[in-house]
Amino acid sequence: MLTCKRMRTAVILSALLLVFGLVLAALARAMPIVAPAAQIALFLVLAAMLVLALTFLASLFPGTAERLKECIH
Repeated sequence: MLTCKRMRTAVILSALLLVFGLVLAALARAMPIVAPAAQIALFLVLAAMLVLALTFLASLFPGTAERLKECIH
């Protein structure tokens, strides 16, 4: 069940994962061991995309529209 609070939390989580992944990718170039840091950065960016995509797909369910209409932005 997707509510306003859960949708907001999912979008913020996705943004944080993306930012951490991009920062780690930038830092991975300066690290002596590039491969593990780059793999973790890639995982974080892909996890951000997955969370956002799943949130979008969950918002398409029929009963969700009625619950999300009551959101105060």
